[in-house]
Amino acid sequence: MANTVKLGSVNFPKLMRHVGHRTNQVRDLVFARDAIFNKSTVTTQNSKLSNGPSVNFGYERNTNTTVNSDASEEVYHVITPELILPGLKAVQTPIISRSGELERTGHRITGSCTFYMPSLSYIKSLDNFSETTQFDELETYDKLLDVERIIQNPSNVSATQQTTVFTFADETAGYEIDRIQFKIKTSGTLDYMTLVGNQNSSTTSLKWDGTLALSSSAFTTIDIPVRDIADGDTTTIYKDGTGTTFTAATNNTILDVDKLHGSSTHELTRFVVELTASAAVEIKDVYLYKSSEWRVDTIKDFRDEYMEVGAVRVRGDRTSRRRAYG
Repeated sequence: MANTVKLGSVNFPKLMRHVGHRTNQVRDLVFARDAIFNKSTVTTQNSKLSNGPSVNFGYERNTNTTVNSDASEEVYHVITPELILPGLKAVQTPIISRSGELERTGHRITGSCTFYMPSLSYIKSLDNFSETTQFDELETYDKLLDVERIIQNPSNVSATQQTTVFTFADETAGYEIDRIQFKIKTSGTLDYMTLVGNQNSSTTSLKWDGTLALSSSAFTTIDIPVRDIADGDTTTIYKDGTGTTFTAATNNTILDVDKLHGSSTHELTRFVVELTASAAVEIKDVYLYKSSEWRVDTIKDFRDEYMEVGAVRVRGDRTSRRRAYG
């Protein structure tokens, strides 16, 4: 009988560190999963008890609550909020993939790629992933957000202050920007973040308002959307596995980054990070970026070695169309 040779295990995190020094294919991703809401379920009709079990209509009601005292109208489930967890690294090939198709309603751009990432046990030991009870495994239809292109990268800040303002050069366009990401370390408490611009020579803003106690010993990564936001929209920021909801609030006219094509009357002007009180603060790696949203399509799990994840992307608009139409 032929002798068999045990090849050993692949130290994938170490491999990524080596590859990351030599190529840009090691990506720092944001894991995203949409919230799971209550399904519309009833057992009564016109105050009369129906025969048989509860009827589940299958659509979500935009409420995320546990069962109430009247169990006849509810189903039991655990609160499953939106997950936005930065810090997931993976090797991506190819980095950018595009194909286009002209359709009756416009031009649709699609893409596909493969992510190679550490084993599930390693991912579940990462910051936030290890502490968030809602994350059990990578699932199809989860989202992986990547920095496709950095549009603005303001300087790092280290100071003692309550208000930190990042200003942009004159005639800074905003139509390419999808999200803002930065890392912050402070003993203070984050109060709000505001992106400000000029639209038809009028000041407009998008303010994400909430309260989040930060850490003075470690950086917290914050990643927030800025495109297609309406008054009252929410996003979740995670620290130590606990999500904090921030709500979009506007000042009269909401900032529409698609309208900011880069002239003296249609431009981004500044980004403001506000603490509740003056404190020592360090802010670094500030990126206003165009994002790639990859949807997990297939998962091949090699147990303790690594995972091979097939992902697809659909971007419904072209950047030139954003600039032309606003």
